[in-house]
Amino acid sequence: MRNLPLASILALSLTAPALAEEIGECRFDRDRLTYAGTPLEQATCLLRKIELGAVRKPQPLPPVIVRLMRDGGAPSPAQKAAAIAAFPEPYRAYASLHADAPVSQTEEGLPLLYFVIHDTSTPFYNHDPFPKRLNSDWKVNAFGPYMDETFAKEPVAHIFLNRVGQIWAGHEFQQGWRATKLESRVVGSRARGRFVHIETVQPRRFLPGATSRGQTHGPKPGFTRDQYRMLAALYVYVSARAGRWLIPAQHNTVDSTIPDAHDDPQNFDLQTFGKELEKLIGKPKG
Repeated sequence: MRNLPLASILALSLTAPALAEEIGECRFDRDRLTYAGTPLEQATCLLRKIELGAVRKPQPLPPVIVRLMRDGGAPSPAQKAAAIAAFPEPYRAYASLHADAPVSQTEEGLPLLYFVIHDTSTPFYNHDPFPKRLNSDWKVNAFGPYMDETFAKEPVAHIFLNRVGQIWAGHEFQQGWRATKLESRVVGSRARGRFVHIETVQPRRFLPGATSRGQTHGPKPGFTRDQYRMLAALYVYVSARAGRWLIPAQHNTVDSTIPDAHDDPQNFDLQTFGKELEKLIGKPKG
């Protein structure tokens, strides 16, 4: 075979398509702003169990999530109405007011695609024990610190969900908002609008003998039944507004392999979330 001149080789290299950069264990494509694989494959990676030290382990998806990711489609009007009816006031009135509004999209017009579950990791109790009546403790459940610039100049997520199932909106779902390192530090403003973020209230304290905020743990169980119920309702509601079943994800798996990634949500029971979702939309058939 005849050797090509150097100029020809350089010309071919400049015209050849570059391989897309993939980020993290779930392989986020910086160009397409999506993870690798089918929706079911993406959910399987993004919903891995997060253990202490941000160790991620595979776990089976609930049948209802398998069905939604495999079959696609969107919530029915009846399912959307059931989700709104499940919300407590005053959020029910707020959700009803915006029920027919569009949701966020990226600056390039790509649609909302991911529903990201976080835990607040606050209040922080240092080495003190958690309150005995943790789920009803006013300090644990107060929304004020998330809204009054205690933690940030603006609320860090679309939704805050406390342990008694009350909901407070930090940003309406029409507003693109970044709440992960993938969006803010790696991809940048192009990612705004591709993800919605749900902060569930869960306090933290140091592990025995620890002094670093990277060595903390939350209570067990990590989430209350009310939180799972409202997470399911929020997932159905925002998916209905988006016109598609969003791909559920978690803060830590979204940011996997990025330095200083958070380790939340801790102690999240995926099967319990699936059961609450089934109550709203029905069990898979067959």
